[in-house]
Amino acid sequence: MTLETRALVRSLARLPDAGAQVSQILQAQDGPADGDGGDGGDVAEFAQRRIDALRERYRQRFDALADQWARRMILGVQAQSSAQLRINLHDMAEQVQIQATLADPRMRAVVQASTKSCTALITRIPEQYLGEVQVAVMSAITTGSGLDQLVPYLTQRYEDDARHAHLVALDQVRKASANVNAARLQALGVEEYVWVHVGGERYPRKLHQSYSGKTFRYDDPPVIDERTGVKGKPGDAIFCRCVARPVLRFMGAART
Repeated sequence: MTLETRALVRSLARLPDAGAQVSQILQAQDGPADGDGGDGGDVAEFAQRRIDALRERYRQRFDALADQWARRMILGVQAQSSAQLRINLHDMAEQVQIQATLADPRMRAVVQASTKSCTALITRIPEQYLGEVQVAVMSAITTGSGLDQLVPYLTQRYEDDARHAHLVALDQVRKASANVNAARLQALGVEEYVWVHVGGERYPRKLHQSYSGKTFRYDDPPVIDERTGVKGKPGDAIFCRCVARPVLRFMGAART
């Protein structure tokens, strides 16, 4: 998508400013625009039509693949969850079997919600990216700043978007993993967890740091965002790396 967008911007930069000549290009490629009889085309109209076509084509592509990608990610999370829980619950191995099925209603709801969340993020990519490209192209045309200057911008934009997409993907995997683990543990009767703060953020959340080592209930989580008052468990806040260590109770004694 980015390569085609850069190629499009380069082609727009080579277009003549004369509206009549651009109108001829439009007619040669698509025929006369509805209602204009082939006259009055200009660079802005040509750019608008090319970007709209690119946006629609990639919207269809992303829509077709998004659910497949999201489901594949969730299946990987479920497999990882099973392995992790078997390690966490090794003391109960003879009493408990960790199933990888969706038999539990809570589990089905978590998987469906996680899949929809990931699918929505994926399908929004072309609209967000090409929408901003359209604004930049139209601004360059109207201000005369030069479309050729947009190519370096798009290259930098791609690098920034790729880094951001990587972070978002990691965040979605952590969220899905935390939710799947929590659903399975609650299905097994585990009610509490110990909050374990994981460092590494440039600006650590002091609230999350204060929770580290404390015990909370899955059905009564603490506030994770002081500004909004939203409650949640470790990993629910955006880019939160904290983890929940399950509290297992044997004959009244607790173990984590």
